[in-house]
Amino acid sequence: MWPEWMDALLIYGYRVPENPWLGFYLGTAVLALLAVLCGELTMASALLINRKFIRDHNEEMVKMHNLSMEALELGDKAGYTACNKQANDAFGRSFFYQIALGAGMLWPIPLALDWMGKRFSGVPFELPFPLPFAGNRVGYAFPFLLFYILMRILFKQVRWRLPFFRGIHVHLKELGKGAEMRPLPGARRKKDRRVEA
Repeated sequence: MWPEWMDALLIYGYRVPENPWLGFYLGTAVLALLAVLCGELTMASALLINRKFIRDHNEEMVKMHNLSMEALELGDKAGYTACNKQANDAFGRSFFYQIALGAGMLWPIPLALDWMGKRFSGVPFELPFPLPFAGNRVGYAFPFLLFYILMRILFKQVRWRLPFFRGIHVHLKELGKGAEMRPLPGARRKKDRRVEA
């Protein structure tokens, strides 16, 4: 399944240090960083391609929510129910689209683990202390997932400083602009009372 050139590229980080354990951890860290980058690029590209779709759904959700709040203030129960149902439908579509985007970030993980399985299956890794349900030996997936989580945390700190992702950040801010959602009629009165006091 893995082309020779890709296998050679992925194993390179493992062979740089002479110490095999240091090489394993360096190579696994690089592999985890590549998985994070591929997932982030996939999600960012999907956001760029679908930004009009996302903006339209967000605008529809806010519009229908605000109409439902107006109907509630006017005492129009049927109007409130109809508008609220459409707002909930728009929210549901937006919510599940965001879940799909989030899942799009994770697709490189099984590929990386598959490659590691071909290279490191059967190699036990001793832990300095035993883990519940695992003992003091783990397989190749454990260090990869630890490095993946670490790389995701580190990447999150620098993501918006990188040129391509900075542009994505600008697009996300634009998606967030627009009409504001009106609060429940009673909530607004409570807020006004707090301001007066």
